[in-house]
Amino acid sequence: MQFKDILSVLSGLAIFLYGMEVMGNGFKHMAGGKLQDILEKLTKKPLVALLAGTLITALVQSSGATTSMLVSFVNAGIMRVAQTVFVIMGANIGTTITGHLMALDVGLVAPFIAFIGVCFIMFVKQDRINAIGEIMMGLGFVFIGMDTMSSGLQPLGQSRFFLRILTTLQNPLIGIVVGFALTTIVQSSSASLGIVQSLAKSGLIQIKDVMFFNLGQKIGACTTAMLASLSFNRDAKRVSIINFVYNVFGAILFVILYTLLPFDRFYQSMAPDNVVRQIALMHTIVSVITTLFAFPLAQLFVRIAYMIIPDQGSKKYLHPEIEQPAKIENNSVFNIYGINIEIDNMFDLVETSIQKSLIAILEHYSVLPEVNQNEQVVNTINEGISKNLMLLMASNINMQEAKQAASMFSINVDLERMSDHAVNLAEAGEDLVNGDLSFSVNTYDEIQEVATIIMESLNHLNSILESGELSYLEQIQKNEDLIDDLCYKYRNVEIERMKKDNTDTATGIIYSEMLIDIERIGDHIMNVAESVVSNYKKD
Repeated sequence: MQFKDILSVLSGLAIFLYGMEVMGNGFKHMAGGKLQDILEKLTKKPLVALLAGTLITALVQSSGATTSMLVSFVNAGIMRVAQTVFVIMGANIGTTITGHLMALDVGLVAPFIAFIGVCFIMFVKQDRINAIGEIMMGLGFVFIGMDTMSSGLQPLGQSRFFLRILTTLQNPLIGIVVGFALTTIVQSSSASLGIVQSLAKSGLIQIKDVMFFNLGQKIGACTTAMLASLSFNRDAKRVSIINFVYNVFGAILFVILYTLLPFDRFYQSMAPDNVVRQIALMHTIVSVITTLFAFPLAQLFVRIAYMIIPDQGSKKYLHPEIEQPAKIENNSVFNIYGINIEIDNMFDLVETSIQKSLIAILEHYSVLPEVNQNEQVVNTINEGISKNLMLLMASNINMQEAKQAASMFSINVDLERMSDHAVNLAEAGEDLVNGDLSFSVNTYDEIQEVATIIMESLNHLNSILESGELSYLEQIQKNEDLIDDLCYKYRNVEIERMKKDNTDTATGIIYSEMLIDIERIGDHIMNVAESVVSNYKKD
């Protein structure tokens, strides 16, 4: 094998990997927000989770990317460890689609497919057409890369040393170790599969040479998620352990089956005289059969993960701070989903602080320590969301996702400011208690009136956030106008009271500042409602 052949293999591998990346991005952009709907159903039934994992991985063209997403979700508190098992099983099935794509024999058509894709990207200014262009360009590059690798690998057929190595791969231990090592080095099971299928295309290997190698590939594909989990919490690490244990289970299962049954002849019978397709079919069959055996053992994998990484008695926060997920460019839809979860958590804290502050003022006691504690958590979540949104908007996302991210940025800001105003109200209550001050009966009636309207608007906003019920927007608008009118009216009334009673200036100042905070809260509620509704309308 000459130096030019080595260059041919390396350049072919580079083109192949780039094609896989572009094609995966195209599928993701084509799917758009639909992936979020799939994710929302993951926790309902194991079979749904399995199918969702299969579909998502088929779209992103990488089981490593899907598992890394799960690691990020669990780390951020969006999913529990047990909920990821069936998604992992589905991911291992979904990733086999890649092998079937590579088994297509398009020959000289591949450059033309890539060219059409480039034209779609460069000359058409529509997101969906651009996504189709990415898919076509990526697919064309995959085939071009495979052909280039295949040409560079052909001289290996004259190498006795290489042919001797191929025979050793029929040994279960050697085959699994080599498959694991190659996949770990290139950090892509699709890349190692592409190399194997290129060898098959050149006529250098038969299906029996790569059966155990394929089992090692599946274990090697786990290293991406394991590396991604290193800087995350214990639950996130458990997800990567489950993925690893599941694939080791599959390898042990098929070492036994390959020893007992003539699977090589079975694969050959399914695609006679086409080793490339035999490899693709083998890849899928192994994953499907492993899932059938592993499905009833799902909780066993979870228990093993907890045995390897025990709890050590640590407690979890109810409202965890969002953290930066692994490979954010591969996770846009899932990050949007995670940020929405944190926005809901943030809203719950803000609503609680406003309600308790208003009640404390009416009933003359202090809740300032509790509201300050909520404010600290709100600020933490606000900072985490802001960082993630900035990273998300700077990554490879489509126009729809960018608009949604910008809208969530505004919601995040409005909720944080509402929390600030809740603190101001709590401080007003504290001042009344510490100064042994109280309002007149009429003033308490006025506070009760505006407080009731504010809480009604918060309830309507909660309905919009939870169920997407957009009809409440009109009522929030009416309430916001009413709050503005009442706050303006009661400020003037309070000024007249202060003119008549000079001893009442302290409570008058507190009340006037309270009305400003209440009016601002009404404005922010309206802003959040409009932002949420605009997201629903775009669909």
